[in-house]
Amino acid sequence: MQELGGTLRRPDDGAAPAAAVAAALARHRSEISDAIRDLLAARIDELRGDPGLIDLLGASVEGNVETIVHMLAHGLPPRAIEAPPAAIEYARRLAQRGVPVNALVRAYRLGQAHLMEWAFACVGPDDVAAVSQHVVLTVFEYVDHVSQHVVAVYEAERDRWLENRHAIRVARIRDVLDRRAPTGPDDRLAVEAVLGYRFGREHLGLVLWLDGVPTAGPALVTLERCADALAAALDADGRALVVPWDTTSAWVWLPGVVEVSRATVAAVVGRSGEPVRVACGAPAAGVEGFRVTHEQALRARAVTLAAGADAPAVTLFDEVGAVALLCADLDGATAWVRRVLGPLAEPGATSARLRETLRVFLATGGSNAATARRLGVHPSTVKYRVRRAKEVRGRPVGDDRLDVELALLACAWLGARR
Repeated sequence: MQELGGTLRRPDDGAAPAAAVAAALARHRSEISDAIRDLLAARIDELRGDPGLIDLLGASVEGNVETIVHMLAHGLPPRAIEAPPAAIEYARRLAQRGVPVNALVRAYRLGQAHLMEWAFACVGPDDVAAVSQHVVLTVFEYVDHVSQHVVAVYEAERDRWLENRHAIRVARIRDVLDRRAPTGPDDRLAVEAVLGYRFGREHLGLVLWLDGVPTAGPALVTLERCADALAAALDADGRALVVPWDTTSAWVWLPGVVEVSRATVAAVVGRSGEPVRVACGAPAAGVEGFRVTHEQALRARAVTLAAGADAPAVTLFDEVGAVALLCADLDGATAWVRRVLGPLAEPGATSARLRETLRVFLATGGSNAATARRLGVHPSTVKYRVRRAKEVRGRPVGDDRLDVELALLACAWLGARR
């Protein structure tokens, strides 16, 4: 690196020669600023490929270099100086673009180191001790002071931006679900841009919520982490669309999922170690599929909530679709189930075993052997329980077989007390 000035006389302290260093730096201010900007653009990956950020970075660097030169020239206390407006705006823009805050902090560290190289080139060998210490400490204190300020600006802007973006996303999703959008191809593209999610494919709608206090961070972070894990486990072709709906629940769409497995979803929830509950719709395509699978997930969640503490952590709409319809009128459904099953609908362990055996028996086409395998009992036990269930009910299963199967399914999910 070329020397920027002649040899400086060594005074008793570093303030006066530091002013001379500042004068030398001022003569090359544009060159220094450009060099630091290019260095940061090359060394910080998050800034590459974004001309707008690079231009604003250049303005921020130039503002900081000018402020440091002015501070050294006049002996100003670093902590009495405000951050340059361009540096403040740069921090805000990084927050809006989602660039990690560590990129901002690293830029100040690299910029400080590079500026010191230029400053040391101004110092003659006889003045290194007096000048270097003064310049280094002064610039360090300035960078420490300003970087704290711009990080605070970054965090405030990030919170504000996320809150506004969340409100916009929620509003647009509500428009889609209520069929107010998209109104045409152009509007569809606009909605997709806001959501960061495309409608022209299969979607799997989920509702995730917490049934307790999370152990590893805020509720939303826990739900987002689980949604990302589900997207990976179910081979989604993109990131999950996660929309927090309240403090403990989120609406989720997984793109490109064509098949959902209870075992896979349950395994993800189990590995999380968190009290997460999941209600799943069925995969569906297009804008209408986006709405339908979400509505199914909400209905599956209603079944889980109606079932209470005994409900499994994962509920699939395909398993409980008919029961979900009954949940729209629980009192009416309860009366109907009791009318269909009679005394077999009474609570108690014995009645529950008879109902479950009869339910599986009917679901397997009346096979004692298949029912025995599924329940892990002897075929003779199945035969006895089925006969006994019909006796308790008080009439055979005949033309009302579909009603009986639905009533038994309702008891299995919602409990006999419902």
